[in-house]
Amino acid sequence: ALVFVFSPLFANSLPLSTRGRWIIDSQTGRRVKLVCMNWPSHTQSMLIEGLNHRPLKDLADEAIKLRFNCVRLTYATHMFTRYANRTIEENFDLLDLKQAKAGLAQYNPFVLNKTIAEAYEAVVDILGASGLMVIADNHISQPRWCCSLDDGNGFFGNNNFDPQEWLQGLSLVAQRFRNKSTVVGMSLRNEIRGFMENANDWNKYITQG
Repeated sequence: ALVFVFSPLFANSLPLSTRGRWIIDSQTGRRVKLVCMNWPSHTQSMLIEGLNHRPLKDLADEAIKLRFNCVRLTYATHMFTRYANRTIEENFDLLDLKQAKAGLAQYNPFVLNKTIAEAYEAVVDILGASGLMVIADNHISQPRWCCSLDDGNGFFGNNNFDPQEWLQGLSLVAQRFRNKSTVVGMSLRNEIRGFMENANDWNKYITQG
């Protein structure tokens, strides 16, 4: 899990702003110190982990009790560019996740009939309502566990890392969350890596992103 190691301070006035190197509360000018936990949503299920075991609100409240104020909520590019209109129920059926689906029906039934994109947004909304800020993290392109040097998701131009589709995905996510003040940031890509890695392409595409 990725944790930003700062002292916790939840911002009461969102969206946030910056002053030089500091993240600040846009109304008071006070520094905001992010204490973020990593919460995977980029794997084949294309849904935040743990919802088949406990209600999302309970999990969010537990994070607050542990003094987190922020969630790095991962996603795969294809969740928004290829599978956005597939429902969670359809996806769990395709993966033959019968037991996990039964858990969702018990603890978080609201997600089953939502599309993958809608479910991600619903999670963001519940986290925000619970007092957690969100950083939308583009973790990988192809929904799967990350990472290896040869998984085809590591660097621009790899089999599953089309730069134009990546840019499209970033745009779709930015548009979906641009009016949600609890989404305080976006991570352009997790662990850019691999044998094709080079500074020129990195600078070119990250600048576009």
